[in-house]
Amino acid sequence: MASWTQKIKLQHLQILVALAEQGNLTQVARMMNITQPALSKWLTQFENDVGVTLFERHSKGLRPSEGGNLLLQHAQRLLNDLERSQYEMARFKQGGLVGSLKIGCSPVATDCVSQAILSLLSEMPGLHLDVEEKVMTPLLQDLLAGVVDVVVGRVGGRALTLPLNYQVLYTEPVCFVARPDHPLAGHHTISWEDLMSWRWIIWPTGTPIRLSIDNALADNGIMLPDNIIESASMNVSINLLQSSDMISILSLRLAKRYAGQGQLVILNLPEIEQKGSVGMFWRKNEIPSVALERFLHFLIQV
Repeated sequence: MASWTQKIKLQHLQILVALAEQGNLTQVARMMNITQPALSKWLTQFENDVGVTLFERHSKGLRPSEGGNLLLQHAQRLLNDLERSQYEMARFKQGGLVGSLKIGCSPVATDCVSQAILSLLSEMPGLHLDVEEKVMTPLLQDLLAGVVDVVVGRVGGRALTLPLNYQVLYTEPVCFVARPDHPLAGHHTISWEDLMSWRWIIWPTGTPIRLSIDNALADNGIMLPDNIIESASMNVSINLLQSSDMISILSLRLAKRYAGQGQLVILNLPEIEQKGSVGMFWRKNEIPSVALERFLHFLIQV
C-alpha cells in the first residue's frame, strides 16, 4: 500500500496551508474551486492516511493541532522551495545567472552580515541575494518555513530549543544611547537613577536584548520605568531618539557605529553584560548550498 507521502500532490499542500490560514472549510473550498463536502471528505481521509488529527474542529471552524503544525512547517517549506525553483529557473533562462541566498538578519547583526555579503559577492558575483531584517522570533519562524536560508542574530532563549543548527559568532555588552545633544550626553558618570527621568525605547518582551536589560535591572534592584515605548523597528527607534530626549538600548557594536557617524552618543553608564551572544542559524537535515556554505564561512571570518 502506498505511503501518504507518495499520494500527496501540490494542491494538497496548498489546501493544508490555506486551511491553517483561513480556519474555515467553506472559504478554502471556494478558493480551491471544489465543494465543501468534497474538501471535508478529503481532509478526513488524509488525516486517516497520516494517522494524526491535523485540525481540531470547533464552533468557529478549524485550527491546526500540534501534529498539524508540524506537518504545516514541512508543507510551507516545500511550497516555498517550489516557488523559489521556478524563480531561479526563469532567472537562469533569462541570463544564465545561477543561485540565490535568502538571509534573515536582526538589527544587531547588520555590520557582520554586510561584510560577509561583500566577501561572498566578490567570490560569487552572479548570486542573487535577498536580505530580510526583523527581530529574531519571526526570523526563526521564516527559517523553519524555508522563507530564508540562514538567520544571523542573538542566540538565546527559545532559539536554542528549535530544530536548527547554530554557531556563536561573538558576545558583547549592550549600552544606553541618546541623541548627541541630549542633557545626559555630557555627564562623565551616569547612575541608573539618572535614567529614570527619561522615556525609554526598548526591544519587545522575549527578545534577547530585552532579556539583557531586564536582567541588569533585576541585578541592580531597579524597576523598568512605566513610560516606555516597545519598538522592534530600528529605523523608528533611531528617528525617535534623534527627534526627542528619549533614550534607548543598543548592542555596543551597533551603538559605536551610530556614535562614529555622529547620529547618537553612548551614555556613560557602566556596560551591561550581554547574557546571550550573536550567532548564525541554519536548518538541520539539509545539505547546505554552496552559497550558504560560503556565507557561513565569511561570517566566521568577519
